[in-house]
Order: sequence, then structure tokens, then C-alpha cells
Amino acid sequence: MDEHLTPAGAPRARLRYRPTRASDLPECMALLPSWIGLGPARHAAVKALWERLLDEPSITSTVMEDLAREPGRRIQGWGAGLLLPPEWAEAFGLAGSPLRPTAPVVPRVYAALLEDRLALLGDRTIGELNAAGRVQFLNLHYSQRHADLSDDGALAVLNVANEAFRAAAAGYRLQAMHFESSVRDAPMFSSAGFPVVPYADSKAQRALTALPIETRPVFFGLTREQARASLPGTSVRHAFEHSPPRYRLSATQRRLLWRAMFDESDELLMQMLRVSSVHGLKKLWRGIYDRIEDVDPDFFGEPVADDDGKRGPEKRRQVLAYVRQRPEELRAWTAP
Repeated sequence: MDEHLTPAGAPRARLRYRPTRASDLPECMALLPSWIGLGPARHAAVKALWERLLDEPSITSTVMEDLAREPGRRIQGWGAGLLLPPEWAEAFGLAGSPLRPTAPVVPRVYAALLEDRLALLGDRTIGELNAAGRVQFLNLHYSQRHADLSDDGALAVLNVANEAFRAAAAGYRLQAMHFESSVRDAPMFSSAGFPVVPYADSKAQRALTALPIETRPVFFGLTREQARASLPGTSVRHAFEHSPPRYRLSATQRRLLWRAMFDESDELLMQMLRVSSVHGLKKLWRGIYDRIEDVDPDFFGEPVADDDGKRGPEKRRQVLAYVRQRPEELRAWTAP
């Protein structure tokens, strides 16, 4: 049995999700799904690729971690996604309604990334696409160490993964949301609300049926029109709820808030944001507070004279509580 299929349910598990760090990648490589076709011989190249991708604004990556386990074996699940450039969505048959994926998509995306043929979207372009309602979100993959859904431990990890998905994918004005997986793991994504979309190439579709279920790809997709025709309730439907951001924060400010939501230490925040001093980090926080007060002077309540900076932690708490419920504030938005 493969390593990532061994039971993950341990007594008194302490599960949480958080953004992926470079130090997580050795464990994540063990969770890279086999259906993508990137065998162990290419894991070094894929790991190096992800070391570059983690800081990209068009990439999302989260891990499901069990703090009750020993270091080096804590990662129980890994999910990753990217915002597709419009031209690639068009080439893959994902730009219209109904969706018509021509053939398995994620293996081609990985090949293009490894060969440096896919130019990832920058923050400004993402903002323009978001404001225009043209964001195409492709979930590259999600996998768990233990995928036996009759096991309570596996279900607990999957539950946390759904929370992670909502946090990472919500807040965009989505045109469509896509997911590709294996037939074996398909129940995890059907339960999240993803409908199956057959590949448009019927010959390729027939050829895939001869593959084992663990390596046979299946595509899921939902357009904004389809999502809005159904009631909220599922994880994927939740991702289509959207309001324009109120505060229009900078890319660095949004990145700081995303990381701070997970109670990262100031030292780790400084490292991730490449800030050289505590003073520089405090300056970033003050910039967020000032921007919010420019738009909404009453956000923090009545001002306190001569607080000598003591309200800083309280302001941070208020801002983080707000953006946890308003994920659009974490997304780029460039209005026409």
C-alpha cells in the first residue's frame, strides 16, 4: 500500500489548516497524486517548481496538519490551485458555458509549468480579471495520506480540507471553478458540490476508461451561472459568493493579512514578507489600519488619546476577525 494511503486517524488528533511553507514540500511530494503522471523520478523537479510557486499571487496552496504527530509526519493532506490565464482557459475548453475540457487538464498545466511555458498572472492582472468577473480557478489537486472515507480519521482531515478550500478559494468574482482528480477520490469532490464534466474528446474519454481508478482522471467544473442557479450550502457554491472589496488593500498588505490569519509569529511573518525589522512589520500594520480608517473612520471605534501604540494588538484582532468573514478583502481588485 502506498505511503499516502496508510491510516491517518490517530487518537486525539489536533488538526488545522494553514498556508504551505517551503519546509512542508518534502512531505507534500509524498502526497502528489499518481494520476498526474509525475512519478518519483520527477519529484525533485516538482519540489523545485513549488519552491518558486509558493510566493506567486495566482497560486494557492494549503496543508492539513496534525499537530499531535511528530515533525516530519504532520502533513495529512495537501491542496493546491491556480488562477488560469484566460488564454489557457480558452485552450483547455474552460472559457465557455457549458464547460468542455478537451482532455485531462492538470497534467498539461504541470508540463507547461515545468517547461516554463505558462506565464503566471501578476497581481494587477488578477485584479483586472477579478473586477471583470473573469477569474478561472483551477484546483490542481487535493490528496490525503489516508483516503478511506469509511475511517473517521480520514473524514476529519477531509472536513478540515473543506474549510481550507473555502478560505483559499472564496472572495473572487469567479467565472468558473474547476477541479481534476482521480475516479478513486471523486467522492470527496462530489460531496463538496462539484459536478462531473465529461471530456469533450470522446476518443480520449474512452481511452481513459481502461485505466485503473487511482490513475483515471475525472474532471469537475461549475460556472457562475450554474452556481447562482442553486442555493448556498456546498463548499464550491460558497466560493461563488462575492462582494467587491471595501478597502482595496495593497498586495503586500493582503499577503500579510492572509498569513497573520493563522497566528504566525512576527518572526515568521517578517521572513515570509522579506521585512528586515519589527519596525518594518509594524509599519505595514499601520498602513492597513490607516487605509481602513480612510474608508471607514468608525471601524475601530472611538479614538483613544495618547494610547502609546497599545491599541495596535487590538486593532490587529479586529482586522483579522473582519477579513476572516470577508475574504474579498484578501483578493486583488483593479476597477476599470
